[in-house]
Amino acid sequence: MKKIILVIGAFLLLGLILINILSEDTGTMAKDGIEINTTYLKDSEDLVADMSISGNIRKEKTLDIKTLLKEKNTISIRNDQTGSEIECVVINSNGKKVFSEIIKGDAIRSFKSLSGEGNIKLVLNSGKHDAMIYINEDELNNE
Repeated sequence: MKKIILVIGAFLLLGLILINILSEDTGTMAKDGIEINTTYLKDSEDLVADMSISGNIRKEKTLDIKTLLKEKNTISIRNDQTGSEIECVVINSNGKKVFSEIIKGDAIRSFKSLSGEGNIKLVLNSGKHDAMIYINEDELNNE
């Protein structure tokens, strides 16, 4: 009786190993990491004008960037991944939150702020990301 149980157990174990080896998902495990490319404002080494985000992350990630805010601002997000969302929080030079929204897909948002340096926090959810973020894009094209 013990031999029959051992033989059946061995076949089940072999079957599970073969299923795992031959499964379609082999080798397609999502990689963890994103590539971020930034363009800086003229004559600046740390004030961001626009950025691209590409890759896949397993855990939520927060990006913190400095930029130049005006009285009237726009943030344009072109997001090619429909399942991903980006939480965008803008903080002016006084530390006051002037804009906060979770954005899915493409969006152009306007908000008012004090002129001067500010911070933008982008919170990326887990999953694939392929997005471009433009800050005050129209004004950059006129400079």
